[in-house]
Amino acid sequence: MAFVSLVLIQFFKAYNFRSDRHSVLRKPFANKWLNLAIVWELLMLGLILYVPFLQKAFGTFGLTMIDWLIIVVMAFTVSPVLELTKWMERRGWFGELN
Repeated sequence: MAFVSLVLIQFFKAYNFRSDRHSVLRKPFANKWLNLAIVWELLMLGLILYVPFLQKAFGTFGLTMIDWLIIVVMAFTVSPVLELTKWMERRGWFGELN
């Protein structure tokens, strides 16, 4: 679960870091290459988790729906923190923007 959590955190961060000032909610899926990369990575993650010989090679096991729910909720928690930071930056809390 830790491995999958770290991967999903990076996905959420990738979407948040598309802009250092604008909200992730502003055209969230506008970058088609990022979307394709995320889909590709999810496919690879699924293979590592659910294909038996890859499970053995990577030391993983399939996750239940409850596990996935916990992981997604916990990984998503990085987004509000990053959005709050961007909001504070836009409001000038960290000094003048260049």
